[in-house]
Amino acid sequence: MVSMESLTFDVAECTLGESSENHRFWMSAAGVAHLMRFRAVPVDWQFDLTMPDAAAAFYRQQCIDNRGVMLSMEVVKVMGLEVLSGLFKYRAPTPGSLAMYYVGILWIPFGDFNYQINIEAQEIGTTGIREAAVMALEGDKWPIPDAEPIELAEGESLFERMRATPLRVIPSDSAAYDAMFPSHPLSLVRARLREVAGTLEGDAGLTALKPFRVKRKWQFWKK
Repeated sequence: MVSMESLTFDVAECTLGESSENHRFWMSAAGVAHLMRFRAVPVDWQFDLTMPDAAAAFYRQQCIDNRGVMLSMEVVKVMGLEVLSGLFKYRAPTPGSLAMYYVGILWIPFGDFNYQINIEAQEIGTTGIREAAVMALEGDKWPIPDAEPIELAEGESLFERMRATPLRVIPSDSAAYDAMFPSHPLSLVRARLREVAGTLEGDAGLTALKPFRVKRKWQFWKK
């Protein structure tokens, strides 16, 4: 019988914090949270992983609706498992904070159940160092949004206005800068997303099952 224990990945450098029948939580020494969920129901997608463009469009919009931005998404296959891997950027939930919160997610869907693994980390301490350094390197190539100068209303702070500004993908989000900032939460989440995906293993009962597929609607035309 398929269960939480049917799927594993490398957590050698992590400490288990919570554990239940359908839920596991680990924290790494670097402060990266790992959350694994098993749900005994199929995903409610109108697409499957043979349709990567539809998956990317769906989660890109979901991320925008939650005031974030999608940094990447791809379908990968590991040990016979079909996996959707996504990386997202949000503002930290801490009131008044300008920190970024990075979330990597792996979805492993089957016909009657699914697994989801979240990998998350938040900026702490001084923020914006990666962005400032890359901006200095990029020079004129750094994108500058077209906008008229605005005056702050009385009592409104610059930080409040900055937090209200929609997020966007910027050059410093690129994986090309991860080696320059190995301890940055984006670098850590992206590395762990890749490591976790690469070490996924399902037991024989799991890998023998077919991945999730949506039912196709065929239209037949009469001449």
